[in-house]
Amino acid sequence: MTDNVTACKVAKPAIATRLRRETRDAHCRIEAVMSDLLFATPLDLQAYQHMLTMHRWYYELVEARLGQFHSTAAMLQERSKLSWLDSDISYLKQDSGQRVVDCGSFASAELDLPENEAQAWGFLYVFEGATLGGGHILDRLRHQPYFKERSGLRFFHSYGPKTPAMWREFQLSLQQFVAANPGCEKQIIHGANLSFSNMYALMKGVQVD
Repeated sequence: MTDNVTACKVAKPAIATRLRRETRDAHCRIEAVMSDLLFATPLDLQAYQHMLTMHRWYYELVEARLGQFHSTAAMLQERSKLSWLDSDISYLKQDSGQRVVDCGSFASAELDLPENEAQAWGFLYVFEGATLGGGHILDRLRHQPYFKERSGLRFFHSYGPKTPAMWREFQLSLQQFVAANPGCEKQIIHGANLSFSNMYALMKGVQVD
């Protein structure tokens, strides 16, 4: 694994560059919604736990689909986010006295899920990319009075100090998939944009006016 990380430093995957460029608008849109929700002062704790519950529901739905494809299923073995979300939701329910709300009226039929393995990699790109911004969000939220150390913030702590290495390893694995499947780039990018669209729809549902 160390050799893979070193190789990725030497040759930056072209697909990662395309993904960043061709999903920029969708990425910025979801970042704006997240910022409005999470960086309000004081934080609306009810909206925060609603956001976590929506994430938990969505991640479970998508991870189940990713598990149907060999390559993304293998990646999920060490990259599933469900236990992190469970930890935060449990904290809010038990330690903060917050009532955990239902995920809302969304049905799985209303969301776009990956239809093939290339699209699945696009969805995984969005999930893994989100870990990079987690440290910034964590630094902002840990000063809120509701949280003790990382309690309630496990999702944003992500892989912790391993996050940069995990991201480099993901990029290398993604590039290897592209090399083994010529012509799949458009489907990967389409999958990433679908996931961003799903997240935007869900987050708009919990945005505080």
